[in-house]
Amino acid sequence: MAYRLLAMSIDGVLLKSNDRISKETKEAVEFVRDKGVYSVLVTNRSHSSAKKIAKQLKMEHEMITHGGALLAGMWSSPILETKMRPEMVYDIAEYMERFSCHIHLEGQDYEWENKPRHQRKVLGRIQFSLAEGLFQPKTYSQKISTSVYERQLSALRLFGEFENESDAAACRDLLLDAIPGILIEQKEKRLTIKKEQATKEYALSYLMTELGIDKEETIFIGSGSADGAVLDMAGLGVVMGQAPEELRKKADWVTRSNDQDGMAYMIKEVFRKQMRVEV
Repeated sequence: MAYRLLAMSIDGVLLKSNDRISKETKEAVEFVRDKGVYSVLVTNRSHSSAKKIAKQLKMEHEMITHGGALLAGMWSSPILETKMRPEMVYDIAEYMERFSCHIHLEGQDYEWENKPRHQRKVLGRIQFSLAEGLFQPKTYSQKISTSVYERQLSALRLFGEFENESDAAACRDLLLDAIPGILIEQKEKRLTIKKEQATKEYALSYLMTELGIDKEETIFIGSGSADGAVLDMAGLGVVMGQAPEELRKKADWVTRSNDQDGMAYMIKEVFRKQMRVEV
């Protein structure tokens, strides 16, 4: 079986614990590219952050970013954009504002946050942060719901950071009961909200269909517990050595850890004898 598509997570796979990409990993990605294999990043990171990684690896294919909410190339218009329309974003933000909550709205080219109490002079002014190693435009607002209404902002994702876990759970239950068609992930005091179709597995399935690539021709490499559903989609599901035990049990191949260049090792072993393919 010749593999035609390689899908890779970024954190815990391409990046070492020091957030750097090793020479061995860069060479392995180039090795796969020379085989004609379609190489795709699949990440929870923003599109702009993923582009920085893709440039380091000299990758030109589409990327699945924002946890599956966006499928787009380096510079082209989105191929698949599963975003929440302004009226949905407004309703979600209004419910979240009933709690003491730090709200972060994420679009493809912009970010909005409700204004911290100690920064009263920055209302509406674009700020720049070094989040994920990039300068990201970020606008602060007193109330996110008001900004969404006035500017008709859509969103790929909304994040909420609550004062305690019980408030986060109460808001989650309120939103799920009031607003159909959304997916909410809770991790302690933090909620991530997006459209229910905005998943890594849906975006990857869409790309595979567009390219005419079957499951048996696909490899996915992941490292986090959230990668389980995508792992099931691949003909060869690979997990990094430092991954949680429950994810390693689902894998077809457990390679070395990211700090031991596990992805590079796996690529050389799997693709060493494969002839060049065309996608």
